[in-house]
Amino acid sequence: MEFTERSTVLENELVELQRIHQKNDWVFDLGYTERYLQRRTSAIIVTDTHQHITWTSRGFVRMTGYSYCEAYRQKPTFLQGPRTLQTTRTKIRETLQAGKVFEGSIVNYRKSGAVYSCQVTIIPILNSASKLTNFIALEEEKKNFFHAIS
Repeated sequence: MEFTERSTVLENELVELQRIHQKNDWVFDLGYTERYLQRRTSAIIVTDTHQHITWTSRGFVRMTGYSYCEAYRQKPTFLQGPRTLQTTRTKIRETLQAGKVFEGSIVNYRKSGAVYSCQVTIIPILNSASKLTNFIALEEEKKNFFHAIS
């Protein structure tokens, strides 16, 4: 993809996130998302309060192999599998239920069945009335993961 095409995609994704931001009256600085939109090994996932996917960046498609339509309304747990540690799953659930930010690594599976690991930050998003409206996951694929498990 040429630079002008990539910058257009980045601008379009920022516009989409700004629309979601305004619609849900988020109290969240979208500046945190820009680096995840710019990197080819990064992805952003937005879910509703029940953790059903409502939006993904194009990086999600590159990272997982799933299209937005395949992921829409699913929970991100559909990416997990046998190598996803139960302790990680529990920590994510407990942290988000407490209304806190989760930061850590998780093992997921691509559509092809290939295993990958990513560093993830999951942030509960509040609106101006301090009501939870969404979660946003900022993910960076770990490239040296396969060397660690070989």
